[in-house]
Amino acid sequence: MKSIIYKRKINLGLTALLSLLLLNIACTDRIYLETEAAAERLVIYGYITTDTMQHSIRITRSTGYFATAKPAGISGALVTISSGDTLFHLKESATEAGLYLTDPDVYGVEGKTYQLLVSLDYDEDGVLEEYTATSFLPPAPQVDSIQVQAVDLFFGDYVEVLFYGTLPDIEENYFKFHVFRNQVALNDSLIDFSMIDDEYIENKILEGVSCFYLDQEEDKFLIEDGDLITLRVDGITKEYSEFLMNAQTEVYGSNPLFSGPPANVETNIRAVDPANKNLLVGFFSAFSGTSASTIYREE
Repeated sequence: MKSIIYKRKINLGLTALLSLLLLNIACTDRIYLETEAAAERLVIYGYITTDTMQHSIRITRSTGYFATAKPAGISGALVTISSGDTLFHLKESATEAGLYLTDPDVYGVEGKTYQLLVSLDYDEDGVLEEYTATSFLPPAPQVDSIQVQAVDLFFGDYVEVLFYGTLPDIEENYFKFHVFRNQVALNDSLIDFSMIDDEYIENKILEGVSCFYLDQEEDKFLIEDGDLITLRVDGITKEYSEFLMNAQTEVYGSNPLFSGPPANVETNIRAVDPANKNLLVGFFSAFSGTSASTIYREE
């Protein structure tokens, strides 16, 4: 019996060694993949918020994944944002093609539904096509105060941002967080957006909900004694939250590593004419926002 076990161990050892050799060969072979460029798409992205400001809608043509040039803006579009009793006409920027701006005194109102309407000749056949999207503007949470504190996590030194306040008394709450250091945004790009919904929050009264960790080994997020830290909390729709999370998945990749390929990020932009088969991406959203600030003090 001992000899049989010994022979089995030798066989298993040889099998493992052969597998490692084959794996090593496979890992060092070059694999060349011929990939086709994705079809060009019309990209429409923008939003209206409760802030009184110059809101914008950006209209461009998509570029290839490895393209280094900025997407080309589309000029000559007619762009409006409206609710039941308001209509805002947007004008194209004098300095940037494809960027359409409201007047600087425009703001959205909580509880209203806003509609974006874009008219343009995307396929350059001399005929204008119409594209539209709608978004409800949900209420924002009340942010009473924030706390900023250094924490030692197992993966490094971080500064934690917590907020205290009250959630709106509605069935579903979805939020987007932005952190500012001395009035400069620290997470103003899509991949740095932080979001949460009240599925993970038991009470409407929030007593120090952790919403952001600033890695102190990254210069971009480095916080020093005396810095003014501001937390902005945006109340967003479920659809916009899902769009942002799906877009982040496209950027970061799927998890686990060998899971299936991601699906296309869904858009709420649609062609008014069902016969219009132009490919579309982007999103139009309406959301509310509140903020609070504090001075960071090192312990």
